[in-house]
Amino acid sequence: MSLPEEIKTNEWVKNWSGNWRTAFASLYLLYTTDLKPYIGKNLNMNLLVCEKESSSDYVAKADLDAYGKFVANLIVKDNKLAEKLARDTLASADKLFELLNTLKNKKNLTVSNLLELKKRFYIHIPPHFSMKKVVDYLPEELQEKLSPMLVEARLKTESLFNQVDSALRDYTRLIANMAGYHSALTEFLTIDEIKAYLEKNKLPSEKELAERFYGLVIFCKGNKFSLFSGKEYVNLQKIFVGNAKTELKGNIGYRGLAKGKARIVFDPFKVKEFNDGDILVTGMTRPEFLQLMKKASAFVTDAGGMLSHAAIVARELKKPCVLATEIATKIIKDGDEIEVDANKGIVRILKRA
Repeated sequence: MSLPEEIKTNEWVKNWSGNWRTAFASLYLLYTTDLKPYIGKNLNMNLLVCEKESSSDYVAKADLDAYGKFVANLIVKDNKLAEKLARDTLASADKLFELLNTLKNKKNLTVSNLLELKKRFYIHIPPHFSMKKVVDYLPEELQEKLSPMLVEARLKTESLFNQVDSALRDYTRLIANMAGYHSALTEFLTIDEIKAYLEKNKLPSEKELAERFYGLVIFCKGNKFSLFSGKEYVNLQKIFVGNAKTELKGNIGYRGLAKGKARIVFDPFKVKEFNDGDILVTGMTRPEFLQLMKKASAFVTDAGGMLSHAAIVARELKKPCVLATEIATKIIKDGDEIEVDANKGIVRILKRA
C-alpha cells in the first residue's frame, strides 16, 4: 500500500515531538474524531511518525489554521471560554494522575485500566490541545491578558504525557515477557494492539514489528487509519526532509543571538556530553530538560508554539529560542557549529562536525 495522496500534497506542521512510543502516539487518533464533541470542530487529518528515539505528530497546516482561528473566534466572543479550557485541562489531568498512580502497581496492568486510561486521555486532550494552540491565533491584547492563566495550567500538567507513556511502556514490557518478544519490538504496538493481545492473545508478528522498528507511519482521516513502514516510511522522510539544508526557519520563542555547538537530545537522561554554552536541539522540551536548558546558550525545537515548554522557559531564562523548525533534529548533526538568530527566527549551520 502506497502513501495516501493527502500526505504528499499537504503542507504539514509538526505538532509535537517527544521520546514517546507508539502506544502513546496512537492515542492521538482522537484529533480527527473527539475534538468536535468538546469544542465543535475536529481536525480532518493527522499523521504520526514513530521512530526508535522519538515519536512525532503532524497536522496539515490548513487544518491547524482553521482549527486555531475557530477556537480563537469563540474566545474573542466569550473570554470565559479560555478559563473553561484551563479548568477542564486541570480537572481532567487530575483524573489521569489519579489513575496513573494506581498503575504503578504492576498488578493493575489490566485491560479495564488500559481502557480507562484511554477514556480519561480522550477527555483531557480536547481542552489541552485547544488551550495550547489557540494562543498562537488570538489578537495580541488577548494573548497578553489570557496567557498567564493558560501558561499556569500548561505547566501544572507538563509531566502528564511522560507518565502516560511510561504506563503504556509497562504494558508493552508485560506483553514482551508474556509473548517472548524483545521489548524494543513491543514498544511499536498501538494501544489497540495491546488491548487485542490482553483480550484475545492476538499480536502482530515479530517480522512486522521489526519493520516498524525502523520507522512507522500512522495516517488518520476521520475515524479510519492506516499503518505504513518499510519503503513507505523512507518515502515519507524524503517528502519531509528533502534536500539537505544549511539554514532553517522557525518561529521566535525569545529573541537573541547565539553561536555554539549543537547537541541533539531526544532523552535528557541519556546525554553523553553537554557543556555550558552548547545549543540544545530537540523535538520539544519538557521539565526534565531544565538542567540542560540552564547550561545551554540557546534552544532550537522541531515543534512548539508560544505556550510550549521551550518558549516558556526561554522567556524565563532570557535565552534565544527558535521554535517549530520542523526538521532541525533531522538536518543538524550532533557537534555541528550553529548560529541561532532568534531575532529573525533563523538557524544556520556554520560548520559540520
